[in-house]
Amino acid sequence: MEDTDAIQERPGLFQRLFGGGRSQLELDPDEEAPVSSPTAMRPVYRYNVTVRRQVFCFEDALAAANGLKRGEQQILNLSATEPVLRQKIVDFMAGVNYAQEGTWEEIGENIYLVVPPTAYVEVAPSTGRPQPLRN
Repeated sequence: MEDTDAIQERPGLFQRLFGGGRSQLELDPDEEAPVSSPTAMRPVYRYNVTVRRQVFCFEDALAAANGLKRGEQQILNLSATEPVLRQKIVDFMAGVNYAQEGTWEEIGENIYLVVPPTAYVEVAPSTGRPQPLRN
C-alpha cells in the first residue's frame, strides 16, 4: 500500500518566486506569511519627456532645468522667444546640461533636445537630397 499523503509535489519555479510554494490558505493559523524577496517583483520605470512648445520667459527655462535635474527629457521650442532672451535661455540650459552631464542636440531652428545622462541619444546622419544626373 502506498501512502499518497506522504508524497509532496515540489513547487515549480513560478511558485517559488512568487508564491513561496504554498498558498495563503495552506498556512497554519499560528504561522506568519512568507515575505517576498525584493527581486521577485521588479519595479516598472517610467520615462518622462516634457515638451515645452513655446518658451516665452525665463521661468519656463527654470522649469525645464528643474525637469532635467529630475531626469526628464526636455524639448524646448525657442522660436517665438525674443532673440536676446533666447540666447540667455540657451546659455543657461547649456550650463545646466553641462552640470548634469547630459546630451544637447539642436533638432530644428531654435528647437533643442536636452536629455539627462541616463538616456542615450542616437543622432542619425542626415541624408542629402539625391542630385539629378546631368547629361
